[in-house]
Amino acid sequence: MKKVKVFLLGLAFAGFGCDSASTGGGGVGTQDVTIRFAAMVGEAEFVCGDTYGGLGADDASLVLSDFRFYVQEVEMKNATGVWVPVELAENKFQTGGVALLDFEDCASMGNEDLNELVTGSLLAGEYDGLRFKMGVPFEMNHVNHSTASSPLNITALFWNWLGGYKFLRIDSGQFSGTDWRMHLGSTGCEGDPMVGGVTSCANGNRVEVEFDAFDASTGTVVADYAALVEGAALDVSESNPEEGDDPGCMAKPADADCAPLFENLGLSFAGSTPGPQQFFSAE
Repeated sequence: MKKVKVFLLGLAFAGFGCDSASTGGGGVGTQDVTIRFAAMVGEAEFVCGDTYGGLGADDASLVLSDFRFYVQEVEMKNATGVWVPVELAENKFQTGGVALLDFEDCASMGNEDLNELVTGSLLAGEYDGLRFKMGVPFEMNHVNHSTASSPLNITALFWNWLGGYKFLRIDSGQFSGTDWRMHLGSTGCEGDPMVGGVTSCANGNRVEVEFDAFDASTGTVVADYAALVEGAALDVSESNPEEGDDPGCMAKPADADCAPLFENLGLSFAGSTPGPQQFFSAE
């Protein structure tokens, strides 16, 4: 799918920082890094409340009203092919190695803040690759969100103690049109809040993204809703309304609406072999 460049989006490195870590008499320098993301719908930039046509298996039109996701384990590949972790800065959109990318600014949603950046630092050097996961680490995914640090304190991105966070939330139908949502998170989780907490989740559903070749001076990570819903039937809000299906996909293993979206995310669905993810691309 052809994409367009996004104005003023890219990945740029700042100059070398002054911080260093002493290692046996020598210093190891670090440098700052800013990774830019963009939310797209095909060749159009996502704008909260806009209508987008030609979507899914039935060329549906949707009015999109939300577009947010978490990322974790951000790493960059150096000149020798080694993946080096990025130490994320602590700010309103980042905590504990997790960052929230937020492209939703509809006033009626109660959130006008936007964030298209992941910022941090890593060892000084040259880098030509990028990888990360879309999700929240297991050990952070089942905390009390009401006392968690920002951005893990957002109620709209939290299911419950057992399920944890919504790693991805894209909604339509707030203003008009078909009510169709994509909420992705872990499922099949087990545990007791009084004894040991959550012990496991059958389906972690963290999306692995890797760009072996990434232009560190001009690159942008694009999340494309049109690519996500390719092959999905969007002209109906529920595949099996008699069974109480959710409108769209809420990551339930028995919800047939989820099958094409999971395939496009590179995730296994109902035991299927995952293919390559196509939601994210490097521009």
